Amino acid sequence: MRKIVVLSSSDKGYEYEIKVLKQFDDVEFIVSPARTEDEVIDAVRDAEVILFTATKMNERIINSLEKCRLIIRYGIGYDNVDLVAAGKRGIYVCNAPNYGVVDVAEHALSLIFAVAKKTLNMHDRAKSGAWGPGMPPFLRLRGKTIGFIGFGNIGKALCKMTNGLSMKALVYDPYLSADTVTACGAEKVELDDLLENSDFVSLHMPLNENTRHFIGREHFEKMKKTAIFINTSRGPIVNETELIEALEQNVIAGVGLDVFEDETKPLDPRLTSSPNAVLTPHVAWNTDVAVTAIHEEVGDNIVRYLRGERPNSVVNKL
Repeated sequence: MRKIVVLSSSDKGYEYEIKVLKQFDDVEFIVSPARTEDEVIDAVRDAEVILFTATKMNERIINSLEKCRLIIRYGIGYDNVDLVAAGKRGIYVCNAPNYGVVDVAEHALSLIFAVAKKTLNMHDRAKSGAWGPGMPPFLRLRGKTIGFIGFGNIGKALCKMTNGLSMKALVYDPYLSADTVTACGAEKVELDDLLENSDFVSLHMPLNENTRHFIGREHFEKMKKTAIFINTSRGPIVNETELIEALEQNVIAGVGLDVFEDETKPLDPRLTSSPNAVLTPHVAWNTDVAVTAIHEEVGDNIVRYLRGERPNSVVNKL
């Protein structure tokens, strides 16, 4: 039997994968709650396909694999897979890049609105029985400038939304041509120009060895004091300590964050107590459509592989 193992604490939600795999008589679909490195090794040693979300697929685990030819992550990011180790063993590594593009973009926009309009502050004020804003005026988005650091699918989707609000868009992405950026209704600029001229700065970069702590104090100091920083990509791309200091010292005016530098620990109380921070617990993807679409995207990719086709969304060099 060709074994497919999904590393998950729950066996719920895999109805689509099970359904599409019924066309193969020689496939066994197993859900394993393995958590420790040794448990994972035991669970996937003889698997041909491995599906996972949060497990760190490191070199030791990958080198223990005896039959694996495909690893798929349920999600867009793939910073918790050793791509080099997998490549050396001829194992495809794939992500699910399409299921939640619109959803994360919408969430980023919701953070922009929540910080700019002081939505949570006004919610608490209304609940307390107070009337009127009780603070300086909110921001009108029309005519403001938003800067995109990284301009992949999510950045492009968000740009389409902010264009609809008559906001000006600046883009820093060294991997895209000016023509590509212009076609999205934005202007390609250097990073310093973006930081100095944007009212909102939205981060959309992947996390890798070159982008860890890419954004820090020097970048916040180049931003307007009225600027708002948004991050729905990956927390470790930002030096969180320096971000908090910039917020505390009024170097920037506010933040909207769905991701954090270390999501295994409680958040810094300086961040959670800030009236100028809107925080959500890495849930931008979690919509009624996306929670189904991710299983369809992964399930269909498994079928492609089992039929002998090259899988979609291969992120390592094979």
